[in-house]
Amino acid sequence: MPPVTGMASRARLRRLHDANDELIRSLNLGDRLRNAVKAARDLVPADAAAVLLPDEEGEALVIRAQEGLSERYAAQQRIPMEQVRAQFSAAGEHVIVDMPAGGLGNHALIEAEGIAKLLSIPLFFETRLIGALAMYTKDPKRIFQPEDVEVAHLLAATTAIGITNARLYAEAVAQEQLHRHLLDALGDGVVIAWPNGRYEMNPRGREIIGVGHFETLRELRDAVHVTDAGARISPGSYPLDRALRGEKVTGNYFTTRPDTGERRQLEITAAPVHGAGGEIVAGVMTLHDITDLMAAEREREQFLSIVSHELRTPLTPLKALAQLVRSRMRRTLTQGAELDMESLDRNLAAIERQVDRMNGLVNDLLSVSRAEKGSLRMEQVAYDLAAVVRDVVQRYIDATAEEARHHFQVEAPERLPAHGDQSRVEQLLMNLVGNAVKYSPTGGDIHIAVREQDGAAEITISDGGIGIPSDDLPKLGHPFVRGGGRAGTFAGMGVGLYVARIVAEAHAGSLALESDGDGKGTTVRVKLPL
Repeated sequence: MPPVTGMASRARLRRLHDANDELIRSLNLGDRLRNAVKAARDLVPADAAAVLLPDEEGEALVIRAQEGLSERYAAQQRIPMEQVRAQFSAAGEHVIVDMPAGGLGNHALIEAEGIAKLLSIPLFFETRLIGALAMYTKDPKRIFQPEDVEVAHLLAATTAIGITNARLYAEAVAQEQLHRHLLDALGDGVVIAWPNGRYEMNPRGREIIGVGHFETLRELRDAVHVTDAGARISPGSYPLDRALRGEKVTGNYFTTRPDTGERRQLEITAAPVHGAGGEIVAGVMTLHDITDLMAAEREREQFLSIVSHELRTPLTPLKALAQLVRSRMRRTLTQGAELDMESLDRNLAAIERQVDRMNGLVNDLLSVSRAEKGSLRMEQVAYDLAAVVRDVVQRYIDATAEEARHHFQVEAPERLPAHGDQSRVEQLLMNLVGNAVKYSPTGGDIHIAVREQDGAAEITISDGGIGIPSDDLPKLGHPFVRGGGRAGTFAGMGVGLYVARIVAEAHAGSLALESDGDGKGTTVRVKLPL
């Protein structure tokens, strides 16, 4: 192609230069297309100009930007791709078509638009046809001169580059946004560092270590206190530093949040990222907060220890009592000694109490397990709540008769018909009255009252025992949670009160604790719909 300087005026060259500047100024595809058609219409010149790009299916070229055409024509005209490929095979080609007879697409639209001639330049990216730049005239006498064609080719080349760059930029932005969304959505912290000292960290990472944004990796290291097996990590030995040197690192570390001073345990994995030539281009580190997991593991081990102790405790007196009874029976059989029936009855009663205690512990554990699985069911039967209360209290009167330290007072109507799961309500009362006995070790009065009010029963159990510190009140009533201070010195698994609460709530009732503090006793209020 001859140089444009021999064919176009200097003014036209300046305008072409300015148009190219406009085309490359924005990376937005829509802006570039609009600038291309404006320049083509102005510089060729032409009555109208358009950029045509493939539709979503890739079956036809459609107008994506235009100047000088009607909205109807721009919206409806479609050029089948096979027709376009039949005219163009490579970049640098062009066609000048007399319309409408030689036109491509819908001839009726061409006639209605009044288009007389078309100059069309293909847009190629490497060897792939990506569209066309079209210039239209309504004057049948208009001749597109060689300099017009050359300017159109230059604009088409710039437009093809602009379209390709805009699409590559849009894809890069989309990839960056996808990368950002993926990082933001991760449940673990992720830190990416580059050899120049810059880094990137997702929101979860900042949340885990409790820092804001810093410009450099060094500033981040200085802000976070990280230890390995109790010793602070020396400079250059952080997992991400080692990853940037080509090492793969996995281990558990401790970090202290600078914002709260909270100590967190993290499982950290760091690894290098290699470029195409094998060079290290970045390091990536994941932060998995295992603080709660490790705390749960410690609680599980503690729970198993407590359960083992609680279940083993009744077994020791059971075995001793059984050995004692067998010894007395052997003496009776071998020596003819008279069997002390009163003593035997006391021993058997003690064995029965220990069996009941073990049964209660097992039932509570099963109730907790079923509640956590959502399978704790309540059988609905008619029963006498007042009789159930008196029966439970009588069991404790019998169990504590020998020590005679506790005095039970019961206020209840003669009968109180109720509807619910009688065995679960008995379990609730056994736990609550048992707590009143256990946590008033020096004895004293235990008052149990049952009142009917507004279609519900209110059961209050009060003791004058060790009481509950105010800080502990909101914590109690949850699985495996026990009170601090003096309550922590008593045997127990921390499930009795929780079981009582879930039984009350499963009956659409409630359980509330009241205490004026340490050494001032406790009152439990249970409300159960009748």
